[in-house]
Amino acid sequence: MRITGLAAFAPLLLASAAPAPHYAVVPGWPILPEGRVLGPCSGVAVNSKGEVLVLHRGNRGTDAKGLVPVKEPVVEVFDAMTGKLKREWGAGLFVVPHGISIGPGDHVWITDTGTSQVFEFAPDGTLLRTLGERGVPGADATHFDRPTDVAPMADGSFYVADGYGNSRVARFAADGKLLFQWGSRGTGTGQFNIPHALAVDGSGRVYVADRVNDRVQVFDGMGHFLTEWKSPVIGRPFGLALLPGNRIAILDGGSNPDKVPDHDGVTIAALDGRQVEHFGRMGNQDGQFWIAHDIAADRAGNIYVVDIAGQRVQKFARR
Repeated sequence: MRITGLAAFAPLLLASAAPAPHYAVVPGWPILPEGRVLGPCSGVAVNSKGEVLVLHRGNRGTDAKGLVPVKEPVVEVFDAMTGKLKREWGAGLFVVPHGISIGPGDHVWITDTGTSQVFEFAPDGTLLRTLGERGVPGADATHFDRPTDVAPMADGSFYVADGYGNSRVARFAADGKLLFQWGSRGTGTGQFNIPHALAVDGSGRVYVADRVNDRVQVFDGMGHFLTEWKSPVIGRPFGLALLPGNRIAILDGGSNPDKVPDHDGVTIAALDGRQVEHFGRMGNQDGQFWIAHDIAADRAGNIYVVDIAGQRVQKFARR
């Protein structure tokens, strides 16, 4: 582990996972209509109204199926308190929906690894903007290669993790103009092997879940490397969520051979890298995960986790 800047306390992440008394799964949340099941759940986000948006793939896996869109609605909007389904949308729009984020005005950002595009929607699901050329991968200002996540900023600018094909992070102005980018495929400082999720804190630091490299890398807002967090407790980071109290949740989605069968879990850390607590493990019971793919938090600090193989979303209440 590199020890620089913010990483002064990072070695504590190597300690054994501590008990987690502060989060408890909420049984029976959410409430789906009779006979309904979700497809593989790839993304989750919470808007300013306390609504939980879950992105899933219907009957689609990871195969782009010749750019044929998923026919059924893939965005499910739940009430955070009751778990009731309020509305759904997104039918016929996406091929392999991947990541979902909330920006200013509760605009919804979605990445599609099947079409290599990024979409911006109004809160009601009205399409506002499309970035990237459908089905045409690339690594320039107007093309992506299976982008994974978007981090919208208050000023309208946004970061894109791009992703499975390009191993870069790019920042765009509010009008969609590419400002700068960094990263290439590799294991070195500032390199990535599937930058899978993004988070940006109040100081402008950019956190990147560098999935296959089994680490979280931290950069300043211009893409300059600050530190990395890597440990058996973190495992293989699939998702990131900022929490109240200057904390961050790091989601281990598994596939790390050093942790089998105890992979899949959530590590709560301070923003200097110190581990606060850990919960979860692989499984299909309440409070367990089966290829956990994304994580989000509401203003109260409650946590929401979606599974690919488990095909569900779970709520963990902060106690």
